[in-house]
Amino acid sequence: MTRFSTAAVLLVVMVMTVFAGHLDNIFNISNFSGQYKIISPQTLEKTSGWVSVEGVIYNLGSSVLKKHVKLSEIDSKLLTKDKIVGLLGVTYSELSKYNGKNAPVMVSVGGIIYDLSNSKSWSGGNHKNQHTAGQDLTYDILKLSPHGISKIKSFPSYGVLVFTPDEMLKFDGKNQKKIYVSVYGIVYDATYSRKFSGGEHYGHDMGVDLTNEILSLQGHVNLLSKLYAIGLYVFDEKSIAKFDGKNNKPFVIADDKVYDISKNSDGVKAGSMLTGTPRKEWLVVGYVFK
Repeated sequence: MTRFSTAAVLLVVMVMTVFAGHLDNIFNISNFSGQYKIISPQTLEKTSGWVSVEGVIYNLGSSVLKKHVKLSEIDSKLLTKDKIVGLLGVTYSELSKYNGKNAPVMVSVGGIIYDLSNSKSWSGGNHKNQHTAGQDLTYDILKLSPHGISKIKSFPSYGVLVFTPDEMLKFDGKNQKKIYVSVYGIVYDATYSRKFSGGEHYGHDMGVDLTNEILSLQGHVNLLSKLYAIGLYVFDEKSIAKFDGKNNKPFVIADDKVYDISKNSDGVKAGSMLTGTPRKEWLVVGYVFK
C-alpha cells in the first residue's frame, strides 16, 4: 500500500511538471527581485538569435527561426540556464488586445500570462459568459474559481504581465475602477480589500508606487500578503524622466532596477539613468523594461 501511494504521488508530480507552463518553473512573482531581465516584445523581435519559449527568452543563435515557440516545439536540450536572456514582458495594454476577437485568447493570473487559444471553453475569448480574455483574472481564478489555477496551468505560458506608470494610473480606484498599487516593484490588486476604498488609503492615492508609504505604516507590510500580486512595475528611459522629484517621486534607473532616492540623494539627478552604484538607503520600486 505504501509503495503504491509513493508511486501515485510521483506520477502526480510528473503530470504536474509536464502540464505546467515553462515560465511557471522559472518565475514566481511572490519572490521575484530582479533575478531576470524583463524584455519587451519589440526588443525580442529585433534581436537576432533570441527566442521566447513560452515567455522565457533564450539566446539560441540561428538554431530556431521563430520568435515565439511552445515547449513542445523545441528540443529541451537546447534550453540550458546559461542561455536564458530574460523574461518576456507584456504590458497590460498589449494583453488587452489578446481578447479572442480575431486575436489570441490570453489571460493573466499571478503575473503570468497564459495562452488559452486552444481551449474550447474560452472560444471567442469568453468563458461561460462570466469572464473575458485580455485581462488579469488573478482574483477570479485564485479566489472564486472552484478549479483554482490548475486548469489554467495546463496551457502554455506566454509572458510576464507588466505595468507602465501610465497604465498604473488608470487603476486608481476612482469612479468604480479597480485599485492597483505597487510595492517593491510588485503590482498588487487591492480592489477587494476593505482597507482600500474610494481611491485612497490613509490619504495616499492609488494607482502608484507606495513602497515608502507601506513601510512607514505600522503592520502594512503584512497587509501585502492579503492582496493579490498581479504583475511588475516597469520603466524605460522615457518614463523615468517624469520621476524627477518635482511632479512625481524621485526615481533613478541603475542597472536593471528602479530606485526611489528620497533618502540620501545628494549629487544624484532624479529621473535619469545612474552610472554609479545604488546607495543602500534607496528602495527598489520597479524594473527596467528594455
